[in-house]
Amino acid sequence: MQLKHYTFFLLLFTHFSLQAQEPQKADLAPCGTAPKLDPWLEKFRANPQDFPEDSDDTLYVGVQIHLVGTNSGAGYFANDRLLDAFCRLNQDFAGTGIQFYFKNAWNRINNSAWYQHDSTVQGVQMMFQNNVPDVLNAYFMSNPAGNCGYNLPYAGVAMGHGCAGPNDHTWAHEIGHALGLPHPFIGWEGKVYNFNDPTPDTLTYDYTHFHSTPDTIVPAPLDTALVEYLDGSNCGIAADKICDTKPDYLSYRWNCNAQGMSSVQQKDPTGATFFSDGSLFMSYANDVCQNRFSPDQIQIMRLKLQTDKSNWLAAEAQGGPFTSQSELLIPGPGSSVPASGTLLQWTSSPGATHYVVQVSRLNTFAFKELDVVVTDTFAFSPALLPNISYYWRVRPFNSSFTCTEFTPNVKFTPVTSSVSDAGNAGWMIYPTLLQAGQNLVVEMPEKWVNEPLNCQVFNAAGRLVWQGERQFAGKKETLDLSSQSWAPGIYYLVCTGRPGIVRQSLSILGY
Repeated sequence: MQLKHYTFFLLLFTHFSLQAQEPQKADLAPCGTAPKLDPWLEKFRANPQDFPEDSDDTLYVGVQIHLVGTNSGAGYFANDRLLDAFCRLNQDFAGTGIQFYFKNAWNRINNSAWYQHDSTVQGVQMMFQNNVPDVLNAYFMSNPAGNCGYNLPYAGVAMGHGCAGPNDHTWAHEIGHALGLPHPFIGWEGKVYNFNDPTPDTLTYDYTHFHSTPDTIVPAPLDTALVEYLDGSNCGIAADKICDTKPDYLSYRWNCNAQGMSSVQQKDPTGATFFSDGSLFMSYANDVCQNRFSPDQIQIMRLKLQTDKSNWLAAEAQGGPFTSQSELLIPGPGSSVPASGTLLQWTSSPGATHYVVQVSRLNTFAFKELDVVVTDTFAFSPALLPNISYYWRVRPFNSSFTCTEFTPNVKFTPVTSSVSDAGNAGWMIYPTLLQAGQNLVVEMPEKWVNEPLNCQVFNAAGRLVWQGERQFAGKKETLDLSSQSWAPGIYYLVCTGRPGIVRQSLSILGY
């Protein structure tokens, strides 16, 4: 028992040490997107009559999620945290008529050099090697070049874990960049405003990586921005060239007052004084201040999508809100279950297409033995320690709606058992130690003969690796799992049919 407790606390210590090394928002710069007006925006501002009239339709934008971890596969952005961040993203864009959906399954990348990288040059390499075409690519990692996030207009968006909380607007900010929006304070990036100094009429800035194609030539390309006047007389040609975003010279995180304005007073080149508007997602005001895109910003993003980024759009609505919830079935409260390959089963949630399934020794789920996404209503846990209490829960979602809750936690206790994993008496499945590609022999009771069966195999992480429909004509048959390419490890065979459900642990041996 002492050894078990030692193992438990060692694992917890390792987990929390890894968490402590991950940079938080205060450790990261607000945004690493290079300052430069999008060439598309420049064309639009110069000749708006050449662009189509905006429609009233909701625009559905496909997103490809890339979760970057270390070389060993550790450190991924937790599944539930991604759902929270995606919920916030769609809430932030609710007033724009733009909504996002998951275009494909989430991609997991094991690369420590990308997980915490030093420059956007490494980000370019990461995105060029992993990007999916015709979709907005979004990468989540521990440290994106020392920033909360950045956008590469020819590649994708990078996001830091510490800046993607449920009340954080960094993702909306970076996608604003991807859809053509600059900072309202463009030109002031990297510069500290001082009220006591004369405010210049122009500012010079560099945009090394801000092009329609990659360009890392040194010295960096330079450009000049006019400083915007408070009276709006040069708003169409100065700063962000967006007239309903007022002057803002603050390129660092700042707190707003009760009216949502900066506490720092500024003066334009004419000497007119003002305070910055903290409500804009594209500003550097703290998250609690931010709540909107301006009408002109909304028009720009929508037209950018309907012209330059139309390949990101879906032809029709994807997913959609639902209110139904799942109910946990097996194991029930206080259940004792086999410690190896515990079956987790729940009811479907109408409207959901996917479920996050988690198992933890802590009812806070700060440390998780299992954290997987499945499309069915059951999963298998990895091997658990016997005679120790665990908790499990499930959260439903679909491709566009993730503003859902977990089911209430259910507590159960794994125990060692000599009972066969096969759930119905009379079944025999052998051998359970297989070489990759080897067939199984299946013996079954009479009631299962000639019954249509749906058989599936899951790996130890709960991911589906094989499925097939079978109807056994006799009481003894062979089953080809097509496992030639499976890696050595533990797998779980599940066959469901009218008489019930049968499960069996399998091990694929190395050569």
